[in-house]
Amino acid sequence: MIRSKYSIQKFMKMTFSWMFPFFLFLAVVLSASQNCFAQEDEFANDPVTGTFESGLLGETQTTVTPFAGEFELHIQHRFGLIENGLEDVFGIYATSNIRMGVNYGITEKFMLGYGYTKDYKLQEFHGKYRFFTQTESNSIPVSVALYGNLSINSQDKVVFGNDYAFSDRLGYFSQLIVAHKFNDNISLQLAPSFTHFNKTDSLVEHDKVAITLSGRAKVTPSTSVFFEYDQPLNIDDMREFTNSDQTDPEANLTFGMEIGTSTHVFQVFMSNYEGITPQRNILYNKNKIGDGDFLVGFNILVRF
Repeated sequence: MIRSKYSIQKFMKMTFSWMFPFFLFLAVVLSASQNCFAQEDEFANDPVTGTFESGLLGETQTTVTPFAGEFELHIQHRFGLIENGLEDVFGIYATSNIRMGVNYGITEKFMLGYGYTKDYKLQEFHGKYRFFTQTESNSIPVSVALYGNLSINSQDKVVFGNDYAFSDRLGYFSQLIVAHKFNDNISLQLAPSFTHFNKTDSLVEHDKVAITLSGRAKVTPSTSVFFEYDQPLNIDDMREFTNSDQTDPEANLTFGMEIGTSTHVFQVFMSNYEGITPQRNILYNKNKIGDGDFLVGFNILVRF
């Protein structure tokens, strides 16, 4: 295990240089939409609804937040890899991972939540704020949310090696989510993210920028199909090791089906990710799409 050697100044410089074009494009789009906003009638500027069924789509967050005063119970389960076929019933009898969590809507646009993941005994505190919502007239053409996750590795301190400090347990994930609903059936979103661990395994970098593209298509009023693709970006200025290209994390592909009601959402899918917690998935995933390293996962959401 090794400690991060990045200073906050270097982190800010790298984040600004790689994310500035994205933020500039977003600012131009939103600025233009504000000029249109005043020209539309009041009804046309109502916010769109149903961009996604819930705040979670497979392995990724969406711009959706719980209603104010609403609780959400999440159960997320990942079976083992399907590579052994019938030997372990395509991963169902293999080692699995599970997360249970609860979210609460502080306001219509702001939520906080807590979860616990079995692998690495990760306790997670996360929040999401949606600061733009797409309108029916597209005067505001996108919904935009900011998501953040703090994970605490609760394993015995002996696993962190010498010179243990509590900060060694911490991992961070932040993501800007931009979504657009094209019509009653199709929605897409793009989400750049930044991951950081205070302490990592040997030859594993501490920081990683990634980009996620995901979407959903409704096939009936209550049933949808969806996909997600996550691509870690291997940026030379962020590399800590000269041979880190040999240990770079792998991309993820998720595809599945969703069934939703007013109080429940059920998703079943195939995915390369098994870590559930986003920062673990982004930085440590070694399952390769090309090698068929997929597993079965499902998410259950209950609103109350």
